[in-house]
Formats: sequence, C-alpha cells, structure tokens
Amino acid sequence: MNAELTAYASNAMSGPLLLAAAAFTCLLLPLFFKALRGTQGIMALSAVLVVLSFIKRAPLTEISCFNGALLLSPAAAYLWAFTFAVLAFIILLSLYRPPAQPDSGGEYYFLLLMAALGLVTLMAAGDLFTAFIALELLSLPLYALAGIRRSKPGLEAAYKYFMLGAFGSAITVMGIALLNATHPDLAFAALMKAGAPEPLALAGFVLIIAGFAFKTALVPFHMWVPDVYEGAPTQISAFMGAAVKAGGVIILWRIFRIFEYGPIRELFWWLAVITVVAANLLALAQTSLKRLLAYSSVAHAGYLAVAFFGGQRGFEAVLYYLPVYAMATIGAFAVVLVLEKGEKGPVIDDLAGLARTHPWLAAAMAAFMFSLAGVPPLAGFFAKFFAFSAAVNSGNTALVAVAVIMSAVSMYYYLRVTVAMYMKPAAAGATCGAPGAAEAVIFTMAAGVILAGVFSKPVLTLAAAAARWF
Repeated sequence: MNAELTAYASNAMSGPLLLAAAAFTCLLLPLFFKALRGTQGIMALSAVLVVLSFIKRAPLTEISCFNGALLLSPAAAYLWAFTFAVLAFIILLSLYRPPAQPDSGGEYYFLLLMAALGLVTLMAAGDLFTAFIALELLSLPLYALAGIRRSKPGLEAAYKYFMLGAFGSAITVMGIALLNATHPDLAFAALMKAGAPEPLALAGFVLIIAGFAFKTALVPFHMWVPDVYEGAPTQISAFMGAAVKAGGVIILWRIFRIFEYGPIRELFWWLAVITVVAANLLALAQTSLKRLLAYSSVAHAGYLAVAFFGGQRGFEAVLYYLPVYAMATIGAFAVVLVLEKGEKGPVIDDLAGLARTHPWLAAAMAAFMFSLAGVPPLAGFFAKFFAFSAAVNSGNTALVAVAVIMSAVSMYYYLRVTVAMYMKPAAAGATCGAPGAAEAVIFTMAAGVILAGVFSKPVLTLAAAAARWF
C-alpha cells in the first residue's frame, strides 16, 4: 500500500474511531463533571459533524484493512457519508424532544453512536464473520434504545425486538457455521469464486439470508417491525427505518450477486413478491401513523429486493433509493414527533385539518407521502423508476408488474394521510408542539425529496460510482 492509500485509510478509519470515542465520552464524562450533564446531545452532534468532515473522496481502488475484514472503497465512503448524515438528523430530533427519561445520563447517545458504529462496520465488512460481529454491535444497542423510555409500549417493543432478534442472530450464526464447513474462507470475494455450492453450503446461505432478511424487514421476517416502530421513541423508529435497513440490504446484495441462477435466486424472487404484496395489503388497515410507516418500510424493502434483479444497474438504483427513502422517512417521523402526545404516536385522524392550522407542516408531510408513494417529480418516483426499469431490462417483467400494481395500491393509504390533512375539519382543541429543531429537519427533508427528484442525475451519478465497487 503506497503512502497515498495509507493516508486515505488512516483518515477514513479516524471517523469510526472518533465515533466510538464520542460514545464513551457521552456516557462517562458527565459522571465526573456535573456541569456537562444534559449536554450529551450537543457533544454527540458535534462529534458526528466532525466525523462527516473525515469523509473524503475515495481513491478509485479497494483498500483491504485488518486482513480483509474491512474494505475501504468509494462504496464504503458513500454509505458511511449516508449513515453519518442520517445520524446527525436523528440527534437533532433527539435534541428537540429527549426520548430518554429525565433522570437518565448519556446512555441514550452512547447506544445510538454504538449502533451507528456497528452499521458502518457492517456496510464495509469484507467477510461474513465481520458482518455477523457488526450485526450484533448494531442490534444490541437497538434493543435497549427501543425501550429506553421504560414505558409499557416501549418495554413491550424492546422485548419483542430482542426475542425475535436473538432468533435471527441464531439463524445467521448457524448459517455461517454450515457454510464454513465447506468454505474455509468466508470473504465475499472468495465466495464469489467458489463456484456452485454443495447442499450443506446452500443450506448455510439460506439461513444467512433469513438472518439478514430479518434486519432488512422482508416478509415473513418483518413481524417485529410494526410493534417496535410504534412502541420505540419516534427518533429510534426513524433511525431504524432510514439507516438500519441499509446494512441488511448491502449484505443481501453481496450474497445475491454470488448466484447467477438457481434456488437462491428463486428464494429472493419469492421474498420480493411476498414482501411487496403482504406489506401493502396490511398497511391498508392501519390507523396508527407509526404502524402505517412501519408497513411502508417493509414494502420499500420489497422494492429494493426487486431492484436486485436488475443486476449492476439495479444496485445503482438501490444506492440511489436508500438516501431518497431515508429523507422521506426521517421527514415523516419528524412530523409524527411534532404531533405526538402519547406513547404510541398519533393516529391518522389526528392530522385532520392540519393544512388549516399548520399549512407548512401539512405541505411537508404531503411531500413525504407522495415521495414514498412514487409520485413524480418527487425523488421517490425516480427511485422506483430506476429500480423497476433495471429489473425489466434484465427480463423480470412479471416481478416488476407485481411491484407496480402493489405500488399503485399503496397510493390509497398514503392518500389517506393527505386527505385527513386537507379535506377533514380540525378536531376541537387540536394542537401540535412548537417545531424548533424539528422544523429544520422537516424543511431540509422536504427540500431533499423535491431537489433529489428534480435534479436526480448528480445523486444517481454518485450512486453509480459507488455501485462499481460491489
């Protein structure tokens, strides 16, 4: 490795190391200096902004670190920038309305930063062992964050998430063990060159796919999503919907591209079909806004799986899709945060008359709903268009037809939100909190879903450059 690559690798690794240092600082420093108590959010946000400054243009090569455990490339730089940006907005929402108990210390920000550290490690993992360790580093803090308010809905969400997550982790490690019995080298590059897998290895791949499908929330591994999104603090629901899904998507793509045909491809085909159909149909019956967004998240996981069948062009669409979907999701959950009064968040009817009482808030929420539905010229339309067109060009017309039909079905429940805001009278005494920092997040995300649609080419160019390194 020459001096230039060494300098880049050192600079890139400084970001995650600083994130880990900031996590322990938020947890421990206020214990010794009482004057710093209550400032952990500012410390965490400052650290994330500094970490973002470490994201530099990556050289056009792949740098292997720790004997191939981590792979630094333009793809890793793109995904890390995406993750840290999402994290900054989640911390802003947490400053607006602290999700933890008033008597808690810095454990919330410690857990949030450690979860982000696990996520960036997962995105850059070079082998399945590293991916599993990163998955656990991501998951364990999230179990605690789901119940950090210690309310009944939150504790129920944390318990369900932990039990199902433990089951998913057990499936994953069993799959890795079976695969390792026939493949001593579990690096993704080595698996690509291994040829047709033996039956034992094939069983291992199936179990690994099931484990990461749980984190991505593909049906039938989505059971945790509605209850956890509803019971967890809204900021954590937004983080799980916007960023955590991306880690599972990256690993599933690495496995998907190993197989050009065969039962694994058929498994992904059925996962995509069942996910888009079940999630959209189940979303039709939801009245809780957070549960509706949960099923929307599951449906979009299905659309991402459809994009896999577009090959390299499809994965370019996936990398464009992730930030576009994240903006709409963060923005929608930010509106929920402004409106919520109870532990489980508002129902759709709580938005009645919002266009009259808070027109800017209603307009932003409508933009998020239309982007998630895929209405032009918003960014969500182009994300679906690029994903579906890539799959069609690869000969998967039937799969895309199912996705398009179910995307049309989704218009109904997204429009329910807009109809409530613009066509129903406001309830007597209906109010919402003063936006504050949430206002900045909502405006930024609304501008993002509009500009990333109208000017989609720059984002798609970045995504295409990153996709070449997978």
